[in-house]
Amino acid sequence: MAASNAQDRREAQREAIRQQRQAELKRQRNVRTAVIAAVVVVVLLIAGGVGYLVWNATRPEGPVATPQGIPEGQPYYSLGAPEDSGKPVVELHVDFMCPVCGNFEEINGKDLRTIVDKKEATVHLYTRRFLDGNSSTGDYSTRAANAAACVYNDDPDNFMDFQTALFDNQPAEGSAGLSDDQLAEYAKKAGASDSVSSCIDKGTYKPWVRNVVEPAASKSLEENNGKGTPFVKIDDTVLDSTQWSQEGVFLKTVEDAAKG
Repeated sequence: MAASNAQDRREAQREAIRQQRQAELKRQRNVRTAVIAAVVVVVLLIAGGVGYLVWNATRPEGPVATPQGIPEGQPYYSLGAPEDSGKPVVELHVDFMCPVCGNFEEINGKDLRTIVDKKEATVHLYTRRFLDGNSSTGDYSTRAANAAACVYNDDPDNFMDFQTALFDNQPAEGSAGLSDDQLAEYAKKAGASDSVSSCIDKGTYKPWVRNVVEPAASKSLEENNGKGTPFVKIDDTVLDSTQWSQEGVFLKTVEDAAKG
């Protein structure tokens, strides 16, 4: 009888241990399941967030507004002599955050104005967003290029005065750049109407800068082995910085091209 009781106790102990082990295994399975589910949720959230960012960055922005007087799809301002006039064609890329573009303006700005005013050449001017990343907000080049488009749309005669003002008051790389209010202030000083403020605030021509100007400008640089801004090309001659940084060389190259 005593032996039977001892055996029963051992069986009961073994059963209790077995049940405890099964309970622990079940608990571990539940923990693993919960962890895996949490990981899956996090991965799906990250994937969804990345997917949204990609979609948001690449989705069509709707109809692209083009400044008045510029044909749809044209990525540059055509200044000076009319197209197909037989005059030299100057291709010029500038970025309003680019300090070297500021140097170009300082050295050649007056000559560029002379070329345009006297219609000595047809100037294809690309306003780039090449250096957006060099502003702390990541968008100054685009905002400034949009503001230039707003000024052109308001009255093309004020465009070059505004461009000069942007370079005369050029912000330092790494800064936020001029605010939209400051851009509007310089636009009005250049002769633009009060309505230009709304155009600048709304970013009316940002899609044109992003989706028309920048891709075409990048392609042109690639085809001409260009390295950035400013990019200066007169007919088939590309001027590097050692050439245009010498006062008068830019103007003389245009004049020589006009002579044939």
